[in-house]
Amino acid sequence: MLGDIINIRSEYYATSNEIVDYLKELQVWSKNRLAIAIAGESGSGKSVTAICLQHTLAENGRKALILHLDDYFKLPPKTNHDKRVESLEWVGPQEVRLDLLQRNVDEFKAGLKELVRPLVNYKLNQILAETIPLSAYDCIIVEGTYSFLLENMDFHVFMDRTYLETKQQRDERGRDVQDDFVEKVLEIEHDIIRAHRPKAQMIVNKAYQAVTNMKQS
Repeated sequence: MLGDIINIRSEYYATSNEIVDYLKELQVWSKNRLAIAIAGESGSGKSVTAICLQHTLAENGRKALILHLDDYFKLPPKTNHDKRVESLEWVGPQEVRLDLLQRNVDEFKAGLKELVRPLVNYKLNQILAETIPLSAYDCIIVEGTYSFLLENMDFHVFMDRTYLETKQQRDERGRDVQDDFVEKVLEIEHDIIRAHRPKAQMIVNKAYQAVTNMKQS
């Protein structure tokens, strides 16, 4: 998303190193086209983790393309907010073009030469389009609240912090006004996203440490 603010600290790379170290122990590491999903609530660190993971994968010989689920909303940000105000029933996976995101993932895994993805300009409240050549990439990272709903993904990372625990990060990001209405939206998302947690092979806990789901449980 154009205009988004992402603050990366050096210590975040410890987490991405832990994820890659674990991935290298699995059979999926040898796949020609590896697909990774990162899910979690607003402000939980999905984008930061995706970017750090992209860098760490590059250090280990794999070049990753990041797809941000926020770019796949059916409506641009401010218009989508107005739609939510009209009815909270709009909040959820139905807001997102998951069909297009799935198609882009499938295009990558099928070895297509390029894909066309949406690109949101937050400040202008517009959804643009961008063509991405795929020949240089052997990995794709999809980060977003509902990324675990996608099929054909090889590895799932869940950011285990709730919207109540991420208020400071959301304030620092400054994307949305933090008011009672937004909290209602986040509460609805919380109930949806929490149900996806068991699907994760790796969980990034509240201390920003990556642990396998077996160890976490």
